Amino acid sequence: MNTLGLRAGPRLIAVGYVVLVLAVALADEIAGHPSALGATMTLISFPGSILVLVTLVYPLAILVGDDTVDEEVTFSLLTPLLHGAGALVNVLVVWAVIAFVRHFRNEARRSGR
Repeated sequence: MNTLGLRAGPRLIAVGYVVLVLAVALADEIAGHPSALGATMTLISFPGSILVLVTLVYPLAILVGDDTVDEEVTFSLLTPLLHGAGALVNVLVVWAVIAFVRHFRNEARRSGR
């Protein structure tokens, strides 16, 4: 019988989180932003979406010379991709913190002997 291992659960949760954020952001974009879901999506994918925005999108817009920041855009896949990338960054940050804590705990156990 093929069962999921103990370590597969967190991976499925992480993938589910990223896919859910991306799907909701895409559905909101397709629907034309009927509600104030944009602020909720930013909150759900915070701090990752802000990190992606500041480190990738803004410098790229400056390098390319894009001045469409003030223009009204009817449909753009940039917003769902931004929220999805932010969710991915959040998953990577949590993974890095857990890896650091495990490494620190193992080193503390080794030094205590």
